[in-house]
Amino acid sequence: MKKRIISLLCCLSILTTYAVFANETPSPEVPDDDSYYGHYEPEHNNETEHDPEYNHEAEHTQPEPTYPEDNHFISATIEELYAHDGPLDITDEAYTPQEEYNFEPPLPPPVVPPPRYTSAAVVVMDADTGIVLYGSDHNTQLYPASTTKVMTALIVLEHVSDLSERIEFSYNSIWSIPRNSSHIYMDVGETLTVYQALYALMLPSANEVSIALAEHVAGTVEQFSDLMNRRAASLGAVNTHFVNPSGLPGTGHVTTAYDLALIMREAIRHPVFVEIINTRRFDIPPTERQSEARLLLNTNQLIHPGSYFNEWVVGGKTGWTNAARHTLVTYAEKDGRRLIISTMRAESGGTFRDTLALMSFGFSMPFEERLVFESAAYTRMVPVYQNINGEPLNIGYVTVQAGEDLHFMLPVDFDIRELRFDLSIPERVAPPVIAGDSLGRVTIYVQNVRAGEIELVAQNLVLALPPPQEADPGAGGGDNASLYSGYPQPGYDYPTLAVYPTPLWGMEFLLTLVLPIAVSIITLITSAVIVIVGRRRRMRKIIQNKYARYSRAYKYK
Repeated sequence: MKKRIISLLCCLSILTTYAVFANETPSPEVPDDDSYYGHYEPEHNNETEHDPEYNHEAEHTQPEPTYPEDNHFISATIEELYAHDGPLDITDEAYTPQEEYNFEPPLPPPVVPPPRYTSAAVVVMDADTGIVLYGSDHNTQLYPASTTKVMTALIVLEHVSDLSERIEFSYNSIWSIPRNSSHIYMDVGETLTVYQALYALMLPSANEVSIALAEHVAGTVEQFSDLMNRRAASLGAVNTHFVNPSGLPGTGHVTTAYDLALIMREAIRHPVFVEIINTRRFDIPPTERQSEARLLLNTNQLIHPGSYFNEWVVGGKTGWTNAARHTLVTYAEKDGRRLIISTMRAESGGTFRDTLALMSFGFSMPFEERLVFESAAYTRMVPVYQNINGEPLNIGYVTVQAGEDLHFMLPVDFDIRELRFDLSIPERVAPPVIAGDSLGRVTIYVQNVRAGEIELVAQNLVLALPPPQEADPGAGGGDNASLYSGYPQPGYDYPTLAVYPTPLWGMEFLLTLVLPIAVSIITLITSAVIVIVGRRRRMRKIIQNKYARYSRAYKYK
């Protein structure tokens, strides 16, 4: 029994020592100079080692840091992101999708047979990631007709913060459109709120309302069209060009089924827009020139009871002109999944039938949730600089890491290596930096389309140094006096800060060295005491048994 107790105590000592050393996390080594940031050792590549055309010097070239606090954007695949300890290839500008004008996103092989349709161009897009699930002639430029108004509504929602603002209809907004085109009989000088005008724009597709909104936001139709084109390019809709906010035929007024889906995907980020396209009927109250209320009906038959009604459809925008024929862009939801279906140049009723067939096809494709970005796999150290007498001084480093993991619902056959990451990280920051401060972001692109982003936050606290003292004009100091002039010198009495002593259990040397040794010594002493006491007891019993009959003469003492 005693041997078991001694063995147990020895095992306890060994396990305590091992546990303390095994859980010890080494402190990161922070260099004393500024060479840490932007430095990494590239992986050894056997394929390029003996390649005479490969530029080995460029592999080890480091980017020149700039000041102050410029944002650098890093473009990487998922393998590159997790393979390097230091920053990746740093470029001077963020990724701009409009630079790749000939980009055509690759299409995954269909899991289920695609449906039949009559439209000249179609696309089925996953609204959450922007992945094209199916497309046909989806990059062919066609006339969009009134589906243009999706971009018109998007620009208005992004530039008008108060939807209760009233807009006044000018002579140009009333009389610059054909009288046989879609309108709600507005008059010159009449006013509507922006909120009411958006309903008139999206439900009955009023063309005079689109002109009035454009003039309210940008001043002229031409300036508003410029806003539309720049916003389309920023979304990656590089085959789109608008010349008016209504969609009426115009020279060079074109888009594609794919670009139209991208624009709709951005518009549905606004809850007000989703509310509007999901509305079957809206009444505009009487105005200065109209004594009766105006009844607005949605032209999208997919949300009205009837042969084309479908409960999965949230809303959309229809369009028609002689040149464009029928067009339709639709937003649908089912069981947590979201789709955008775009159909262009179809005959009467064809857009609704094609949309229903394409929507069923898209929702039948198998999806699964997958981890696309692990926060613990990406950690960076960003230097903290403080201006002292006009010169930047490195006072520490802050650890930057994503606040959470990012998951996407992706097709089961999707290759996760197609993901691309743009990392926006400040080269240096100014104090104070508080844990939890947002210091950058990671933007994820799928098929060159922005799929999502996640914030990079500070993990530790870095405070600013105390302000420098006034320089003493009579103090000496030689050549170095000007360098340190006004800053605390040796012997400077720093103000007392609220510094709390570190408790004993928080000291690293106590946990890693003193505690294990103390446990081992106590264990050994306890074991020795047990052995000595046991021996004394055994000796007493032996003597008593041997000399029991001479108890008076040989009493053990």
